[in-house]
Order: sequence, then structure tokens, then C-alpha cells
Amino acid sequence: MRILRSALAVLTLAACSPAEPPTPPDPEAVRASLMAADQAFAAATAQNGLEGWLAAYDSGGIQMEPDVPFTPGIPAIRAAMAPAFADTTFRLTWQPTMAFASAAGDLGYTLGTWQSTHYNEAGKGQVTTGKYVTIWRKQADGSWKVVFDGGNPDSSPQLTTAP
Repeated sequence: MRILRSALAVLTLAACSPAEPPTPPDPEAVRASLMAADQAFAAATAQNGLEGWLAAYDSGGIQMEPDVPFTPGIPAIRAAMAPAFADTTFRLTWQPTMAFASAAGDLGYTLGTWQSTHYNEAGKGQVTTGKYVTIWRKQADGSWKVVFDGGNPDSSPQLTTAP
């Protein structure tokens, strides 16, 4: 009986001992996955327009717009971006230049540069460039979704003619 009690005491103590902490993610691998997610976001938008843009967002994502209050959710983002993507001459491209991630590897952000182009009926165009920040959250399936996107234009748009 004494042996049984001793064995139970040892098992109880072993069960109560703290578990090994999870291995922290490799920061460089997390940053690389954020860069890849941002590049895939740009490619999906180039290929699928508005639907490619929206597919990258978390359901509660927020897009920063000038003179508009922050409104979370895909419907607000769709309303903000639909007019731009409805313009068949509109092109939006961007390139992430750096990424940063939380120590847990579940939240991160990318920084980069963007360019938008559109033309009027007379063939006069405007090219605007700027910088952006996109905040990403890792999903349960390991993918990244945008929880916040915002940017600012450079000071002077360039005028151009249709190609």
C-alpha cells in the first residue's frame, strides 16, 4: 500500500509540473512568410481586382481612408474600394520592403511602397505613389490575413498619357 501511495504521489507531482514552454517561432521565417503573404496579396489583386483585394482581409479588417471614420469589416472595405476597381484604367501595384513580427509569431506588419494609375476619357493619366503599412494576423490554418491597411501618398502625383 505504501508503494502504491508513493507511486500516486510521484504521478500527481509529475502531472502538476509545468509543461515545457512552446518553442518560439523563427523570427526570420515569420518575416519571410509575411513578405510572401503581402506579395501574394499584390498578385491576387493584380489578377482578380476587387475580389483579390478583399480575399486578403480578416472579416474584421480595417482599411484607413481619408476623411472616413474607421469602420471594420469586408462590406466597408468593399464600399471604399469598389469605385476605384470599377475604373478599367485603374491599376494598383505595391511592393513590400520589410516585415516585422511579434515574438509569438502570430501578429506582424509589412511596410512598402505603392503606385496607382488611372486615365480619364481624354487619355490623360495620373500616377500616384506612396508608402503603406499593413498589419497581419496569423489564422488558425497558418495563413495570414490583413487586420489593418493604411498608407499615404507622396507629395506630388505625376501626370502621364495613356500607353
